[in-house]
Amino acid sequence: MRGNLLVGAMLTLTFVAGCTSPVDRVGGDAGPAGSPSTSASPPSSSVSSAPATGSATPGAPATRTSRPASPVSEIRRTDWPNAVIRDLTFCGESDDSVKFRNGSNGFDIPCRILPNGARPVYADFVTEEPANAPSTEDALVLVELGNPGAARRQALVPVQLSYDGRERYARPVILGDDSSPLGDRVMTFVSYRVVDQTVQATVRKLDGGTETRRWRTVNFGGEWERY
Repeated sequence: MRGNLLVGAMLTLTFVAGCTSPVDRVGGDAGPAGSPSTSASPPSSSVSSAPATGSATPGAPATRTSRPASPVSEIRRTDWPNAVIRDLTFCGESDDSVKFRNGSNGFDIPCRILPNGARPVYADFVTEEPANAPSTEDALVLVELGNPGAARRQALVPVQLSYDGRERYARPVILGDDSSPLGDRVMTFVSYRVVDQTVQATVRKLDGGTETRRWRTVNFGGEWERY
C-alpha cells in the first residue's frame, strides 16, 4: 500500500513538471492605466521558452516546459527595459537611436517599451539584410507613446539584429488607432503573435469592443498592410 502511494505521488509530480501554461501573456493595458488585461492569446506557431513566446499578453510568468533547453538566441538576450533601438521614429526623437532606461526614454511625453507587463514575441519573420546574412530570430515588442491618462498611442515594433549582432534596429511598425480626441480612450493591443511571417493581434478598440486583426508585409521595405 505504501509503495503504491509513493509511485502515485511520483507520477503526479512528473505530470506537473511537464505541463505548460495554456497561454503566454503579452499586449497592452486594455483599461485605465496600470490595470492588467485578462485576455489570453491563442497558441502560436512560433513559441519561445522563457523569456517569451510567439504570442503575448501582459502579466503572466514565463512558460516552462520539461523539454531540453535550446540555445538562447542573441535577440533573446536583450535587456528590453534598457535597450537601445535604432530607427524607432515612432517615439518622435530626433536622434537615430532611442535609449530606454527602466522601460522609458524619459522624455516629457515618454515612449515606454513593453508597458503594463507586456512581453516580447520571438520568431524569424523579418527579411534579413543583406539577403545573404545568416538567418536570425527577430522580436516583436509593444511600445506606447504618451502619458497615462492623456492621449496615448501604441505600436507593435519588429526589431531586428544588425549583421554583426551588436545593434537592434526597428523595422516599420504596426500602428494602433489614434486615441479619442480627449485622450481618455485608447486602442490597446491585448495580445499579439507571429504566425509564419504575418502578425496577428487581439485589440481593444475605443468603444471597448475587441477584434482580431492581421497584418502582412507588402514590400521589401517591410511596410505592413492589414488584411
